[in-house]
Amino acid sequence: MQYNRIQYNTIPAGDEKLEEIRKRIDEIDDSIADLLAKRMYYANKSKIEKLQLNKPIIDEQRQNEVIEKWRERARKKSGDRGYDLSEEMMRKIAELIIEYTVKNEMEGQQ
Repeated sequence: MQYNRIQYNTIPAGDEKLEEIRKRIDEIDDSIADLLAKRMYYANKSKIEKLQLNKPIIDEQRQNEVIEKWRERARKKSGDRGYDLSEEMMRKIAELIIEYTVKNEMEGQQ
């Protein structure tokens, strides 16, 4: 599945109505949902590999790496675009994704 990069500054200032802006936000939310589904697919593939390699499902070092990568993304993508993509928000999103991924991976393991 191909994902296009988000185009910034494509809404002329003052020309678009609120509904058009909301429509674009909804489109972005749809893309986020698609990407989360794709991520869960690959997390499931990772689970299968872990089981075949007799590795534990929970890897705290990897979880910390993922969280730090999300925080780094916040640092890289904030600032010059006129909005704040806070490290705290990105950390919380990463932790929530990890929580649900681990829960999904642990199903059927008890």
